[in-house]
Amino acid sequence: MPPTQLGPYSISTLLGRGGMGAVYEAVDRSTGRTVAVKTLVTHFGDDSAGRKRFAGEIETLKSLRHPCIVELLAFGEEDGQPYFAMELVRGRSLEQLLRAGRTYTWRETVDVALAITRALKSAHDHGVVHRDLKPANLLFPDEPSGDATVKLADFGIARLFGSTGHTMSGMIVGTAEYMAPEQAAGTAVDHRVDLYALGLVMFAMLSGRPPFHGGQATDVIKRQRNEPPPRIASRVADIPQELDDLIDRLLAKDPTKRPASALAVGRQLAVIATTAGVAAPPTTAPPPLDPGVTLGPASAATDCDESRRGTVAGTDGSAAPQRPDRLDLEAPTRDFTRGDTAPPAAAIIPGSSSADAQTMPMPTRPEPRTALPQRVTEPAPDASRATASRATRFTTVEELERVSRAEAAAEEHRDLVIRIVAAAGLFALVAAAAYALLRPPTADELHARITAIANDPQADIRDARPLIDQFLEEHTADARAADIREHDRRLDLDTLEKRARRRRDDDRAMMPLEREYRAAMAREAESPLACVAALEAILALHADEAIATPAADAAPEAQPALWLDLVRRQLERLGPLAAREREQDTAQAAETLAEAASLAAEAATATDDAARAALLERRRLLLSGIVEIYGPRSHVAAAVAEARRLLAHPEATP
Repeated sequence: MPPTQLGPYSISTLLGRGGMGAVYEAVDRSTGRTVAVKTLVTHFGDDSAGRKRFAGEIETLKSLRHPCIVELLAFGEEDGQPYFAMELVRGRSLEQLLRAGRTYTWRETVDVALAITRALKSAHDHGVVHRDLKPANLLFPDEPSGDATVKLADFGIARLFGSTGHTMSGMIVGTAEYMAPEQAAGTAVDHRVDLYALGLVMFAMLSGRPPFHGGQATDVIKRQRNEPPPRIASRVADIPQELDDLIDRLLAKDPTKRPASALAVGRQLAVIATTAGVAAPPTTAPPPLDPGVTLGPASAATDCDESRRGTVAGTDGSAAPQRPDRLDLEAPTRDFTRGDTAPPAAAIIPGSSSADAQTMPMPTRPEPRTALPQRVTEPAPDASRATASRATRFTTVEELERVSRAEAAAEEHRDLVIRIVAAAGLFALVAAAAYALLRPPTADELHARITAIANDPQADIRDARPLIDQFLEEHTADARAADIREHDRRLDLDTLEKRARRRRDDDRAMMPLEREYRAAMAREAESPLACVAALEAILALHADEAIATPAADAAPEAQPALWLDLVRRQLERLGPLAAREREQDTAQAAETLAEAASLAAEAATATDDAARAALLERRRLLLSGIVEIYGPRSHVAAAVAEARRLLAHPEATP
């Protein structure tokens, strides 16, 4: 038994019934508005696959708000029976008009196609592929509003881009006469299946029927997949070449050869409308051949013929014929393959009678992606029903949007608070950093920073110069000032040493101390001992200058005491090198004298005069080397004197 009340809606008339759902005309008791209410048929109420698909259609319609798409108004559940309410579109479907013999001029077709592309663009922008675009789902309102001269209905088998929950792999879903080849093959599809279907719809509007029709659904599907479609210009005269080419591109078997998007198709249609002449104003729906009601997403009461009809409430209250067994409420499907986990359900194939109707598996819808806000209401007493109250779940799209706006406003408020707090924190951080940078450092801070640089072997002490100057200027009486002055003197010595390493051509501009220091350091490469001896001589000659007080503004290079400190630094550095050189020279001279004595002993026992002469010559060379190399070195004076004695008396032995 059909329901008499669903939520706030009083059910009045059955408008159509399909394989899985029924659509009723109803009145919203709270507003008096007449709407179309779609319900899941009773035997699918406990079927999880059917409920998922029904909920999926609601989710799809919730995201689509466009003048050319049938508007979802509310949704809910009554005693376990889900339903949703849509705007009631009074008028006729393109399917009804084509069946009545109506054909369209190319300008009318372009205008209608432009409206369809706008609806498709909105759906595709929200990630929704209709998958069942056909004349039965294109409704012409009797009283169009603005540019909404046609409305797209029935998103019962629509799917989201990338979603796999709608249809199992290999499942064929759609209407054979308006099905893209890849959809007919049961492979993955995208928004371009809707563009292919748009090409078929335009073909049917111009010629009166789609290019592939008649016969069994399997035959039509096979032709969709394999047979090239005829050019529309071969069927209809006076078609602009550009329109003929566009329809041919839309009907390309390879999706990559079709236009890229509904937006691209709309732009090409706009160009065709203008380049072929002055663009015509949007075409309003043609007057209906007889009173009737068409609703979305109902292709309900759209597949009717004049010979077999039931009744549907007309706009004037009269009865209009209908044929329930030909309704396409659930987007008739062509499911010939494997893998559907849902139980099979009957679906009526267009063009067949109830006696020869074919049944096939129906696809399932995915689970709703988000929880739906709900409210619980109690229906008003109804004399025609039991008086016992029953709880309902009911949500209007207006309420859903209001909640969404409130949540968005709250989220925006939270974001604003977070931004304000973050900005305040950043401002406080910047202020603290500015204060730390601008506040004069204390003596402790300066001392710590100077000490850290001075003790870091990788650091350059010159980086501490500004800190040292600031400390000595501002904290002269501090007990640590003496340590800081030592760092300052170290810096002066480093500066003086770097100056002395640089080559200077003008000797007259140098102080005697600087000249002598440079000469002494030049001997370091030859002999650290000789360099040390020269530096010690500088200290001895200029000892009285160490106590001289330089001028307050004298540069480091003009301070004799600083040069003498630099000499002492170098003596400290070179002392170990000089000691090692002294040890090495003494040992080497002693070894050479011992070798000379060994050669003399061998020569004394040699019986061969030539061998004796060679040994004595080798001995002479060794002794001459000692005199030549170590002669100027006082620390090897004994060895040099012994070498000279042996050279003067070749026959002598050590």
